[in-house]
Amino acid sequence: MSLDVSRGSITALIGPNGAGKTTLFNLLTGFDAADTGTIELFGERVERLPAWRLARKGMVRSFQTPVGFPTLSVWENLMVAASSTSETLLRALAGRRSWKAGESATAQRVAVVLDRLGLADRKDAVLDDLSGGEVKLVDFGRQMLMRPRLLLLDEPAAGVHPTSINRLGEQIRSLRDDGISVVVIDHNMSFVFGVADYLYVLASGSVLAHGTPDEVASDPRVVELYLGSDS
Repeated sequence: MSLDVSRGSITALIGPNGAGKTTLFNLLTGFDAADTGTIELFGERVERLPAWRLARKGMVRSFQTPVGFPTLSVWENLMVAASSTSETLLRALAGRRSWKAGESATAQRVAVVLDRLGLADRKDAVLDDLSGGEVKLVDFGRQMLMRPRLLLLDEPAAGVHPTSINRLGEQIRSLRDDGISVVVIDHNMSFVFGVADYLYVLASGSVLAHGTPDEVASDPRVVELYLGSDS
């Protein structure tokens, strides 16, 4: 397959189970290696780079099953993600004043994200005690705090309470408005068509159709394969 993701846009990938959506994410982010072809990130070929190098370059992803620290609180999970530096001997020698200033700035960023996602009242809850949908929101909050340039979201709305899906969509659109490129995989068609600027429909590892939400929704091949019809 061949596809492009425009800067500062929300691109959605839809298609039936087994179409290759998550496999494509794995190839793009270095978790699997492509047999052939090229992958370019911000104009640079990156298909041979490991996952951690791609993340350092600004491509951040989520997984269908969220990952995190199950025995830590929501606040602690987000603080870890928001920290841009790790402990070193030099930083330790710099003393308490240096790292306290950094921690304070990080805490302010985390508080903003908690409020935006409606999780402020759950900040002290341990991740293991949250619902699946709440864990998904925490996972999304971690990705927001990593300051991505390109964000790949795999089923972000799955399990999220309907009252929180609109808030999630608003935050994804705000990332786009800040110039961040977003690619979304999701089976919730109402959510996808509500946030996407452009869509690719995948089937059996190939691109079946692509276009704006209106163009894709009216494509008879897509209706037959995936969306269904009223007749």
